[in-house]
Amino acid sequence: MPFIDADGVSLHFDLAGARGPSVVLLHELGGTLHSWDAVAPRLAEHCRVLRYDQRGSGLSEKVRQEFTNDVLVDDFEALASAIDLKPPYHFVTVAAAATQALRFLEKHPEQVGALVLCNPAPGVDPSRAAVLDERAAFAMREGMRASLPTTLAISYPPTLGDRSAYEAYRGRYLGNDPVGFGYGFRALARTNMLHMLPQIRCPTMVVAGRHDTVRPHAGTAELAKKIPGARFELIEAGHFMPTQGPEPLVALLEDFLLK
Repeated sequence: MPFIDADGVSLHFDLAGARGPSVVLLHELGGTLHSWDAVAPRLAEHCRVLRYDQRGSGLSEKVRQEFTNDVLVDDFEALASAIDLKPPYHFVTVAAAATQALRFLEKHPEQVGALVLCNPAPGVDPSRAAVLDERAAFAMREGMRASLPTTLAISYPPTLGDRSAYEAYRGRYLGNDPVGFGYGFRALARTNMLHMLPQIRCPTMVVAGRHDTVRPHAGTAELAKKIPGARFELIEAGHFMPTQGPEPLVALLEDFLLK
């Protein structure tokens, strides 16, 4: 898993697979490229699969400047160019990462082959910005462990899925840079891509986790109805489905992306 300077930061990435469509796996806020460990190898048997730690996350550079959703999209564009990953791109996103795929689609609709939005959070109402700002400030001030009760404890119950997968995820989560984590929350608080949903024209699948308590599946099903022709699926997983329910997710991705 190499590193590359792109868009002014060092990004830690993994590119696997020698042929097939370009699949881009975008991890959730608080996640890393390892969120896809149980998914990426299977897809790489048939696709070129890119996953990477977003700025401030995982082993990518720990920035000390605020960033926006547009900056995160710029990071992807620079990385894809640097490693010569060609469009069309088939984005698979988790939670808030949907905002990046939707912004890229808005900028470059001709470069998007398909979207898979897992428990998507496509935007934040301005009335909720203060809550996310406070969560960001708390993490930056007190650290990741102090933030667990209001973040990971809600989104990833230890009884959900494989226990060893949970322990590994929790360890990576605690290893996050709290400043970068806070910047991510601030960026999300000022992002709303909901207007893009009825404008989507590429094949789209929306996947909900039956045990997601952060974004209940009934709401995700209603969101999917706003996307013309979108396919909706409900699987046995929670909010972070690549870790909590990788097998049913991989089966859906293979069916959707490879047929």
